[in-house]
Amino acid sequence: MQLFYAIRGGKVLYLLTTSPTTNKRSVMHIENTTEPFEIEKETLTEWNRRPHQHNFFELVFIQSGSGKQCINDSLVNYENGSIFLLPPYDCHSFEIDAATTFIFIRFNALFFIEDKRTMMDYSQWFSNLHYILSSYNRVPGDVIHSAGDKSVIASLIQSMQLEMQLPNYSESILRTNMVAMLNILLRNFENTFLEKHIDKDTQTRNLLQYIQYNLFDNSKLKTEVIAGEFNLSPTYVGEYFKKKTGESLKEYVLKARVNVAQSRMEHSGQSLKEIAYDLGFTDASHLTKVIKKYYDDAGTACGNI
Repeated sequence: MQLFYAIRGGKVLYLLTTSPTTNKRSVMHIENTTEPFEIEKETLTEWNRRPHQHNFFELVFIQSGSGKQCINDSLVNYENGSIFLLPPYDCHSFEIDAATTFIFIRFNALFFIEDKRTMMDYSQWFSNLHYILSSYNRVPGDVIHSAGDKSVIASLIQSMQLEMQLPNYSESILRTNMVAMLNILLRNFENTFLEKHIDKDTQTRNLLQYIQYNLFDNSKLKTEVIAGEFNLSPTYVGEYFKKKTGESLKEYVLKARVNVAQSRMEHSGQSLKEIAYDLGFTDASHLTKVIKKYYDDAGTACGNI
């Protein structure tokens, strides 16, 4: 059985059901899959229908079944309860070993604009989160390692499915559930990031985490702002960072941005000009020059972020 919902203007736009006996589909209405928010549930024995790239985020929850996830030429096993986050433009598919029930949640920035009912505006929050989700999640595989967090996410997904079956469902409730779920993802990514830098002291790890979260917000990366956040003298920030990490703050930020740009170049359908504009580089030529500085001829990053 396949159930598919899409939101636009407070209405369900698309409902597709597949009969488990006849495998015939009945389509009420269909639009493109670039809606701000969609939930789709499918039970498949073979993966042969879905496109391999998209321009939105997709969270995949394995309700049951087993097999392998292929993302950007890497293959990892999945099982009941596995959760994958597929950033925009990553090439992906699944190899199914045992019949699998997938729940796909697709979303983009448009879903997090101002909520007039609750007077909440999540647009800036999601703008920051967008880069975290894209840059932290470069290693394929299950993104949640805590059994407790997996249980909470499963409950949130079930809650959203039930909400969307109501004739007067609330986008505000759906959005609140999504914010909670993405914050759980963020916590897991941050924990992974901190574990990677376990050799650093707490303040240095927190500083690196702060930079990653605000990677494309120049106002938050000013020396005086960082000094205020971490109780340092503005004149000492650069020296402190170099002492703790072995490189200058400017170099670290630039390399981190280049890693995001390189990933976009490898896995997206965007032009170099589009990537440069989106990530704050002067132009495509500037981006190319910076990438050549930090990547070898094989495209391997020079240094760890």
